[in-house]
Amino acid sequence: MKFYAVDLRKENLTSVPADKPGYYKWWAKREDLEVLLKALNVDFDNVSDVIETDGEWYCIYVGVAIKESIRNRLKWHIMQENTESAVKSSALSTFRASISSLVAGDQRDTAATNEFIDRLMVEYYTVDLPIKSDEAQKEIEEKEKEKMESNLRILNIKQNYYEGVKEIVRKLKKKRKESK
Repeated sequence: MKFYAVDLRKENLTSVPADKPGYYKWWAKREDLEVLLKALNVDFDNVSDVIETDGEWYCIYVGVAIKESIRNRLKWHIMQENTESAVKSSALSTFRASISSLVAGDQRDTAATNEFIDRLMVEYYTVDLPIKSDEAQKEIEEKEKEKMESNLRILNIKQNYYEGVKEIVRKLKKKRKESK
């Protein structure tokens, strides 16, 4: 199921299952993708053919919820405050930390982060297995690896297997370090 993040924020994610693990993808329209790429000094034309698309949407991140419900994981990404303590302790969602670093240049900027995230779509998939189970972990990690190998995901740092992504990840890590 695909939702605008702003709609999930408004309804406090009640439509997302609270008892299932799964995986999810974040999607951006071209103008928002270009904001991220510009901050990484990457030209859209150099990567547009290797980013997964769905109509006018470009997939920018893939994540998993194995040890918690898909609702809790998405809530962390959508509702978390970019507090000083979350930034310093690295408790800020990787997704939020990357967005705030690229959009605002400051991981403590909750407003700019939320404004950008609210323009994005999130698509989630649940698996009918218990949270924290070995079976769920195996199935979800296989899906994540498949998704990560098939296309470029510009905001994934860990397990980003796509060929040629190392330079983008290096730039993203640098931006994240500078914006702490």
